[in-house]
Amino acid sequence: MLTPPSAPGGSWAESTLWDFFANGISLGVNPNAGVVSAGGSLYGTTYYDLDGEGCGRVYQLSAPTGSGGAWTGTAIYSFGGPGGDGCFSQAPLTVGAGGVLYGTTLAGGSGTPCSHLPYLSSGCGTVFQLTPPTTEGGAWTETVIYNFMGTNGDGAYPTAGVVLGEDGVLYGTTGYGGNATSGSPCNSYAGVTGCGTAFALTPPAAPGGAWTETVLHSFTGQNGDGANPGPLVLSSSGVLYGPTTSGGSAGVGTIFAVKP
Repeated sequence: MLTPPSAPGGSWAESTLWDFFANGISLGVNPNAGVVSAGGSLYGTTYYDLDGEGCGRVYQLSAPTGSGGAWTGTAIYSFGGPGGDGCFSQAPLTVGAGGVLYGTTLAGGSGTPCSHLPYLSSGCGTVFQLTPPTTEGGAWTETVIYNFMGTNGDGAYPTAGVVLGEDGVLYGTTGYGGNATSGSPCNSYAGVTGCGTAFALTPPAAPGGAWTETVLHSFTGQNGDGANPGPLVLSSSGVLYGPTTSGGSAGVGTIFAVKP
């Protein structure tokens, strides 16, 4: 936490809210993503359960009840990886209605083209939902709402999170996959070709139904198009903006706009 100075020109004050080593590894290690704030708590993810092992966790940091007290850390979910769950979340979470959390995992899920990866990281990645408990102290409920397949034009390996649009639609990107494989400058990554996608996930009409994915754009890395897209932002007019880490006229990336 960085607290602004009380007078102009003063120094900002930094406070460590949680040390992932000093406080033990109950929340996992390697928090690669930022945190989001909801209901007075901070939420984030860790890439591993242990040092270089496990598929990571989702954690909650609760503020102290009194000034100067210690923050409380709780692991609210541990990713399972093999067997259909996600693995390796490295992007910030998104908070939806009712405190529901949405996020992505780089690997895991049921995407078979990516199954030759090492044991813990099989699968092409997922989008997941975490629903808070109905009673305080209860268990959060995780649901994999989409498994990236890396075939037939679908994306693979989402490195960025999702943004929430109207009617509960989620928008995001995958770093690889898509249908731009012919002549694509993107190297094959763990069995998947293509320069990535921008996608939309529409929630089911009835609770418990399947979410519907739509690929909004497949990046080609050719003729000025970008490749390997990053996180999106959604404008008030409904246009999605984001960067690509490569591609473009100079081959060093672009800023793009996609209108769903």
